[in-house]
Amino acid sequence: MADSEIVLLPGLDGTAQLFKRFIAAAPSHLSCTPIALPAEPLTYEELADKVAADVPDGPVVVIAESFSGPLALALVERVRVVALVFCNSFVVAPRARVFRWVARPAVFRRAPPRFLLQRYLLGAPADEALVRDVARVVRSVAADVLASRVQAVLSVDAAMAFARCLVPTLYIRGTDDRLIPDSAWQRMTALRPMCMARVPGPHLLLQANPVGAWHAINEFLAALPAV
Repeated sequence: MADSEIVLLPGLDGTAQLFKRFIAAAPSHLSCTPIALPAEPLTYEELADKVAADVPDGPVVVIAESFSGPLALALVERVRVVALVFCNSFVVAPRARVFRWVARPAVFRRAPPRFLLQRYLLGAPADEALVRDVARVVRSVAADVLASRVQAVLSVDAAMAFARCLVPTLYIRGTDDRLIPDSAWQRMTALRPMCMARVPGPHLLLQANPVGAWHAINEFLAALPAV
């Protein structure tokens, strides 16, 4: 897979600004392209149409963080994806629709408290710089965009698309993820075969433990046939 570009799709913030540590820890033979999502309240299909234009030509490996799992799957029909990596993600709504009360702009107009960031996203051991970065990035995104994305998460059902997908797939599970339940990856493995890797870390695994995440990804890519 050395000739394949690595495309990074961000979590709910959509900015791709939180990939700095992950890119810095990447193996030297891999080239990474982070793609920011349009700062608009769009559906997954609408996002895929726009993001596809930013994907490099040629074969790509897509690493999708959390929110971007269904987006990565939609890109398979639009660009040449040769491998998929889901990190603490999903293809079907990971939480019950009763949580739609969260999908309101008013919920996101205030800065997220530090204790919530550490409990649900970063874990207690997170360093101060990382906590500040995440808080800053979340605050930079419009409340209506964040609310729209939460609504998309709670409405998505791409089960059949994932069942039909033949692209080799790895799911990386953070051992301390408190945001996405185990039922998300369990549902995916019931739909079709995929590789699984458990890596120590919280929901924002690529930021909190980039070295551990790359170890799992590198092993997965090394086992795939050359493009």
